[in-house]
Amino acid sequence: LLAYVEADYEEVTYDCGDAPDFDRSCWMDVKFTLGLEFPNLPYLMDGDVKLTQTVAIMHYLSNKYGLAPKEFSAHAHCDMLDHVAIDMTNMGVRLFYSSKEAFEAGKDGLVTNVKAFIKQFSTSLGSKTYFAGDDITGTDFLVFETIDKYTVLEPTIIEHDNIKDWMKRIRDLLHSRSTLVTKWYTKLAS
Repeated sequence: LLAYVEADYEEVTYDCGDAPDFDRSCWMDVKFTLGLEFPNLPYLMDGDVKLTQTVAIMHYLSNKYGLAPKEFSAHAHCDMLDHVAIDMTNMGVRLFYSSKEAFEAGKDGLVTNVKAFIKQFSTSLGSKTYFAGDDITGTDFLVFETIDKYTVLEPTIIEHDNIKDWMKRIRDLLHSRSTLVTKWYTKLAS
């Protein structure tokens, strides 16, 4: 979203190393020194505003940059989709941070569950251009990123043409923007 609106920002990352020997000290050493009310990743610092939690940050940025749904009912619907996207992400997180054996044993079940979520997103999108209608919102970026990361796990995970077309529309939109977006998307895809 920040790349799309061409905002100036600094991305801070914490490298915890490879599994199974993650070393979280790079984050834990600074976690409680940043002045965050509920220290967690991700976090956003924008002047006096300090937020954690993906959806709270996305809502803040969507409102700040004019990417919040315009209609109240669409806003409520997008709020729901944001949380569904987080649920879908969390399904994978549990598996991705498990042992290799647990990952292999659970991968097929995860793919099946994610396909079911994508089917629901397909139904929600229907024939609309974006989830809130004709206007792109922060929800589109969150759902795009959520689905896109699962294509790394299973390249054929998207089975619905409207979602494929919507993903292409978002991807084309991102690629048509600045080199900042291209750098961000290249990083996301790698």
